[in-house]
Formats: sequence, structure tokens, C-alpha cells
Amino acid sequence: MNNLWKIYEKEHLEFINGLIHVPSMQRLKDIGMNCGVEYTAFDFFSNIVPYSRYQHSIGVALIVYHFTHDLRQTVAGLLHDIATPVFAHTIDFYHQDHLKQESTELDTKKVIEQDTVLVSLLHKYHLTIEDVCNYHLYPLADNESPKLSADRLEYTLGNMYSYGFCDLEMIQMIYKDLKVNDKKDELIFKHEDKAVLFTRMMLKCSHVYICDEDRYAMQYLSYVIKKAVDRGVVKEDDFYLQEKSFIDLLIKDKEIKQLWDDFRQLSCVYKGKNKEFFCKQIPAKKRYIDVYVENKGRISKINKEMAQEIQMFLVTNLSEYLWGKCE
Repeated sequence: MNNLWKIYEKEHLEFINGLIHVPSMQRLKDIGMNCGVEYTAFDFFSNIVPYSRYQHSIGVALIVYHFTHDLRQTVAGLLHDIATPVFAHTIDFYHQDHLKQESTELDTKKVIEQDTVLVSLLHKYHLTIEDVCNYHLYPLADNESPKLSADRLEYTLGNMYSYGFCDLEMIQMIYKDLKVNDKKDELIFKHEDKAVLFTRMMLKCSHVYICDEDRYAMQYLSYVIKKAVDRGVVKEDDFYLQEKSFIDLLIKDKEIKQLWDDFRQLSCVYKGKNKEFFCKQIPAKKRYIDVYVENKGRISKINKEMAQEIQMFLVTNLSEYLWGKCE
């Protein structure tokens, strides 16, 4: 995954090199981008290239710097996931916020404040905590969906590569076709054919985010975590450990260890009601990007085929009951 960084920005950025070694950033090395689903036995998720929040965060920072050369925006991009808990958006399921997926962003300022090494480095670069604790202030780092921002771009390109949907050459071709719009609030494509290519790959990723296996695994894992909290095996403060350390706490309890082992062995998901297994209706946030092409407009407005594919994704039925087991 680190190969993508060389595509995003070729200049060596000394200030980023210093910031990524602080404790709260190092923790993200053990926080995966697939929200715990990679611990299951589902074929697809068992064979992906490992991809961490640490790698994603550096990628976002490099993209922001590449298009802005602005220190404040770059560091805000770097730190935007610093408060991501174990299993990331699975904790949104735990908080019953999985349709918005905003609960995992609430503690960013608190985490920064508690990392004294990080705060010291921010002072060194003449940055305040307020400058960098909310990347939503900077549209190129994060803007309103379905526009393209550095954050959405990086996790889309990163997942495309992690899932095996493309190679580095395709990512480089897509990346080279991007520019900042005149308002400086969105990344846009110069050419329609590159926008179409990106949209196709983006939709492949979007279908993964809402596939039965992904939704079921996250719902099941949130159930395991809720049980563990209720039994006093873990506390919500433990959500900010590394995943390995959190799992070590889970498996100290016999009942929770059995649930965790069952989760690890999940390999098949079925539609329909089944009282003998963990069975739920599981709605999900439908992530997608409707990119803008220079001098033409949104891809959904200028390309009929892409408009149809986006619409088909948006009307995907997620109302059926799901249950899973190991085969």
C-alpha cells in the first residue's frame, strides 16, 4: 500500500515524517480499513492486501499537500482519523450510528490534546490544535458527498488496490487526470474517459462496502463488543487501544472468546430468517462519488451509462434478513 504514497506526492515532506511517529498516529498501524471484516473467513476479505488507517491517513495528507501545498490543511488531513476506534465503523454499529457513520469522529480533538508529543510538534510548526482538529473546515480534504475530496479519493484508490481491482499504473493514470476546481473546494477530472474509469472502480468498491458479508460481519462484531462491554470484559475507553490489544482483552473471557472465535470462522452469509443463528436486517450507508468533469459537469449528468450504474447502486435492496455461519 505504501507504493501509493509515491504516486500521491514525490516530494519528501519532513514535517509529515515527524508527525507520523507520535503515539496516536502509530496506533493507527493496527486499525484496519475494513472495520474488522478482514478477521473473518470470507474468501474475498481473506485475500485482500492489508490496508490500515495509518496508511490511509498518510495518503490523505500527501494528496492534500500535492494539490494545496498548505501546511495547515495537510496536517488536518493527516490527523483526520486519529480518533478512529478499533474496528473503525463497526463501532458506529455499536453506537447505532452506522447509517451516518459520524460517531467515530467525535473524539479527534480530545485524542490530539492527550498526545503531548503531537501537541509539542504542532507548536514547532506554529499550528494550533484548532487549526488541525477538524478537517471538515478544508473542502479539498473533505467536502459534502458525493463530491470528490482527498479523503474519498484516497480510500477509493486504496481500496481499489487492496481489493485487487486495479494495479498501480491505473491509479497513476487516474491521479494524473485530477486538478482543483476554480472554487478550490473539489477535485475534478480533466477528461471524461478517466472519470468513467474511476467511477466504475469506485462503484465496485461501493458494492463491497454494502455487500452481505461486510454488513453482517460488522453487525455481528458490534454484538460481540456490546456483550463484552456488558460483561465488563472491556470498557468503551478500550476502543482506543490497538486492535491486537483489544482482542487480547476480549479472549480473556470464555464466553466472549467463543463469540470471537465464531466471528473469525464466519465464511457464508444467507438471506432469510433463521432463529438458530444470529439473524438481522442490516441497513448501511451507501458511499459513492459523483465526480465532476472539467467544462462538462457531473458524470451522472453527462454520461448515461454511469448515471444508470450509480442509480442501480443507490436502489440496492438492503432490507432482507441475513444470517451467517462457517462452512
